[in-house]
Amino acid sequence: MRNDEFKKLQLLDFNLLKTLLVLLEEKHISKSAELLYITQPAVSKQLAKLREVFEDPLLVRVGNRQVLTPKALKIHAEVTSVCNKIRDLIASESLDLQEVSQNVSIMFSDYGSSSWVSQVVREIAKSAPNVTITCKSWSEENIQKLVRGDIHFALGMLPKHAEDHESEILGHLPNALVARKNHPIFSSVADIEQSIIKYPLIRIKGSHQYDKSYNTLVGENVILIDEASLWLALETLSSTDAILIGPSKFVADITLQSCYQSIELPMLPNIPISLSWSVGITNDLFLQWMKDKLVEIGRKIVDD
Repeated sequence: MRNDEFKKLQLLDFNLLKTLLVLLEEKHISKSAELLYITQPAVSKQLAKLREVFEDPLLVRVGNRQVLTPKALKIHAEVTSVCNKIRDLIASESLDLQEVSQNVSIMFSDYGSSSWVSQVVREIAKSAPNVTITCKSWSEENIQKLVRGDIHFALGMLPKHAEDHESEILGHLPNALVARKNHPIFSSVADIEQSIIKYPLIRIKGSHQYDKSYNTLVGENVILIDEASLWLALETLSSTDAILIGPSKFVADITLQSCYQSIELPMLPNIPISLSWSVGITNDLFLQWMKDKLVEIGRKIVDD
């Protein structure tokens, strides 16, 4: 490679390339800053550098939104390809999943156990058979452990007071109610907002993170069991008039058993499905692979 070509490469390091890719995808400086976990002024400074390198504005304001310039549109696919090749080069050269022997800790509520976690476990057993997964219940104590780096991942969004962690929203799911089959609530669907208060509520482990969403509808209900295990919740649902509310995909898994019935609750706000992780752990190639796998499976669950 000629000296002048080396000089051109020096103008665009990998951090700038990552910023360019995110800006091309998001077309928004503040959203890009959130995804890159850097400040908005830092992204603006990097955009100024990218404009200098490419001799093009790349991102321009049209009305109240930002749009890509023709040059930005032209290079988008190439930038994506380059970033993917660099990622694959590092992974293929440095990571042999069959040789990894590691413990990975994941915090989740019982909402995540039936689909998300079970799929992750199957993938680990197949791809990285020497890896052990340690399951952690959703609690304030374990949230602080994740912040300190003692727990790797959390299936869910941490509360705002929990600083020093990273997260990604994978999508949103509607809420649904599940109860035993032929429960009287299913005969009064038209006025469910009035009739729902008559029935006791079961809250499973880790579900308090959704209290703000649910309380608009069931804030006055009697709590029959709080912090119940999934097994206890299902046993109680099948033999009482209790009800349970959760993300629709979780509820759909329950109703695969013929003794339960469900209905969506469109009056409640959709629940964000998120992955959180301890700052810096993705510097480890295996934990980066693990994060990508959790994201891939989580998104598939949301989109299916």
